Amino acid sequence: MKEHSNHYTVNIASIHLTAIRFCLLVMAKQTQGSENIIQIRQSLSSNSANISFAAKLWLVFRAIITGALDELKTILGGAVALVLETIEKHIQCFFVQALQLDPKTLRLEAL
Repeated sequence: MKEHSNHYTVNIASIHLTAIRFCLLVMAKQTQGSENIIQIRQSLSSNSANISFAAKLWLVFRAIITGALDELKTILGGAVALVLETIEKHIQCFFVQALQLDPKTLRLEAL
């Protein structure tokens, strides 16, 4: 990873963060029984790319929904903000469950 700073402390921090990332990959390799670290890294990178894509896609859908709600402002009045807030809350819950970050799933995985 290339750093964009010439500060000594930034370079030292980068070295330590790289070592921590490597240790986490080794631990994941041992836990998942994978043959090599490259497979684990690729798997994690793939998941990260999917999450990033989903977040960007939600921004597109949100813009479309907001546009549609703006057209319904005369009918819905002040409820437009409530509708958009409710949709966003449900989307947030969906992402938490899809990524298995909800407390119930985390507890089950810990067993």
